[in-house]
Amino acid sequence: MFSLLRENSKNGQINKNEIIFRPNQGKDKIVFTPEKCVQLQFAIKSDIIMCLDYCTHPDDSDETQQLSVETTVRWALKCKREYELQLKNYKYTNEKRPLLFAIIQGGNDRGLRKLCAEKLIDMGFDGFGFGGWPVDSNGSLVSDILRYTADLMPQGSVKYAMGLGKPEEIVECVGMGYNLFDCVIPTREARHKRLYVYNDMAKLENDFYSYLYIMDEKYITDTSAVSGLCDCLCCKNYSIAYLRHLFVINDPLALRLATIHNLRFFTMLMEKLRKKG
Repeated sequence: MFSLLRENSKNGQINKNEIIFRPNQGKDKIVFTPEKCVQLQFAIKSDIIMCLDYCTHPDDSDETQQLSVETTVRWALKCKREYELQLKNYKYTNEKRPLLFAIIQGGNDRGLRKLCAEKLIDMGFDGFGFGGWPVDSNGSLVSDILRYTADLMPQGSVKYAMGLGKPEEIVECVGMGYNLFDCVIPTREARHKRLYVYNDMAKLENDFYSYLYIMDEKYITDTSAVSGLCDCLCCKNYSIAYLRHLFVINDPLALRLATIHNLRFFTMLMEKLRKKG
């Protein structure tokens, strides 16, 4: 939503207590308030509920970053109050309740990041996310501010690097203290016929993985698994050639198997990093 708002103001606007989103740049609109976002997440039985925040880009102006922090903190308080109300409505026990995460904004301004973190920590949340784009305009990871923000988060809390990432980015961010990630990469790459393959599971550095483009002609008669190091449903039961054939005939099983494989690649990565830690 924020990406679309950045592209064209006709897609909606951010107000003091709500975001108005116009998906078709027309009269139809969807209104997002902090309270409504929490209600919706309870309704779909989320395990982790995220506060509504004002997302920014590292290159945004100081004024925008300041506004983002002020808005994010104000909305977080509204989310917290609504969360506590919904806990009573849904009659959760403390052990079974969903977790509530806040998001730390501030762009590349350390002072704003610190201010935002302190105010959110005072409210009390189960976990904290790194807010805003984690990469700059050149596509490079904003490592310094990612590390600084992780250090601001309380020890023992979940530290969530939102929107990451590439395997090498995950490895780097785990070293900073982050332990939760999300990204469209595993499923998006599967749809584009790109599969992730480990070159070396022993060392998670340098070129520890590579891409396999399933439509390359060299795989037409390849009877080996996508990866001999993977134990996913695809690798244990199907060959590269068969998976390629499924893509050629547009069988939906191709997308499912490729997605299963890529997701397993990432879960194996997290398992390895946890053992290493």
